[in-house]
Amino acid sequence: MVSARIAAVVVTALTGSATLAQAACPQALGVYREAASGAEISFSGALSEADGMQHRFSLSFAGNGVRMDGVVMMAGEPDRPWGVILHDCPEGDATGAEIEACTVWQGTIYAIDAKGGTGWLPVPGTDHTAGENLLLPEFGAAVMRSAAWRDGTITATPGDVFRLTGCQE
Repeated sequence: MVSARIAAVVVTALTGSATLAQAACPQALGVYREAASGAEISFSGALSEADGMQHRFSLSFAGNGVRMDGVVMMAGEPDRPWGVILHDCPEGDATGAEIEACTVWQGTIYAIDAKGGTGWLPVPGTDHTAGENLLLPEFGAAVMRSAAWRDGTITATPGDVFRLTGCQE
């Protein structure tokens, strides 16, 4: 049994699936990449309970210096991980209209495993490993409606699926 498990790990590593380091990566430290645009999501690490968010992350686009901020909170009926991605929001107190204007995308974030199974983004905790893939439904379309797209800063249309590529130490 043990040798079969070791063989499965070796085959998985050789075929480009999650590496051993990624397999043990907590969601709060996951790094993901979208294939078409090279966009990368990097989670920010563990948060304090006073923060009020489940996760914080940054999203960057390869080659153009665009960086967006993201948060994940529990919302909806039933509660689910609701992500919001913001770009060039005003510092400090902002009005609802200002926040709406700088919101690029919002929606439920799903984790997709190697077999295609879909579930919610893992919540913080030491026993919740990073999802193999993340699905941000309609993310690419939302980027194309953003100011960064309209002004030509982002030119590669991203897809909606991000693959786990690493784990921050």
